[in-house]
Amino acid sequence: MSIVETYWSGVSRRLQEEVDTFNRLIGHAAEQGRENEQSLIALMERLLPRSLGVGTGIVIDADGNRSKQSDIIIFDLNNQPTIMAQTNQMLFPVENTFMVIEVKTTLNDDEVTDCAEKKRALNKLQPRGARLPDFCVVAYHAQAATAPITVKLLRAIEEERRPDLLCVISGALLAGRSEFLTGAGDGEYPAGIAALHRRDAGGRRLSNDWDVPASGESGSFVLRDGIRHPVTRKGRRNQERLVAEPGRALLNFCSMILTMLAAKGAIPEPSLRHYLQDEAKELAAIPDSN
Repeated sequence: MSIVETYWSGVSRRLQEEVDTFNRLIGHAAEQGRENEQSLIALMERLLPRSLGVGTGIVIDADGNRSKQSDIIIFDLNNQPTIMAQTNQMLFPVENTFMVIEVKTTLNDDEVTDCAEKKRALNKLQPRGARLPDFCVVAYHAQAATAPITVKLLRAIEEERRPDLLCVISGALLAGRSEFLTGAGDGEYPAGIAALHRRDAGGRRLSNDWDVPASGESGSFVLRDGIRHPVTRKGRRNQERLVAEPGRALLNFCSMILTMLAAKGAIPEPSLRHYLQDEAKELAAIPDSN
């Protein structure tokens, strides 16, 4: 594992532990959600260059259209009109907005529907001389018993209302449009699990060779090199259980976000992708038939 992957494995564990601690201490669901958003906002602020701002509010256009309340908005800090930032409820012109990120504590049927409605509202905006912002979703957990069930919910949504990119951290699940998501095939809406690789005698990852729980490891977590990893499934059968690597899922999600922002001209070509080995980008693909 490279130094970058090792670092992000720690970032993922810290983020998940922080969220789980907040949620145990705070009983109110709305307050839990706000704390979880703040954790992701802090991560984005550290990830992005200073030319980009990270806020929360509503995206608007010149014709009076507006998005729904957005958890995280990544915008051009240098060109954000201060007239739109005079209260706690900030308004972001769509022309200055590069990306909207929805944060979910637990992704379930209702939350998937909510994400689709927010994408629909965002699609109605009419930017002048610019492209619509990308729409991404980060969830800490998924309510569905298996990753394929979550992916089936996403694939059932009309194409234009699906998230451009999605990450469920605890299950190491990534899904999104094929031009953004790499390593999971070229299906209509590819999805895959950042599973833990088996390694050779020298400790190098074996390409597309996934660690699976041993016959005696029947729980939802296993220990590998002293690190606790969740167990998930890429299919509906127990035989398709995999050891997941949430840190690698989060690292790839952040790398893809930077690539998407660079494609919009918001930032230069990100150097992070040069530090990810090909194996680090591989996913255990979830077939369309699941």
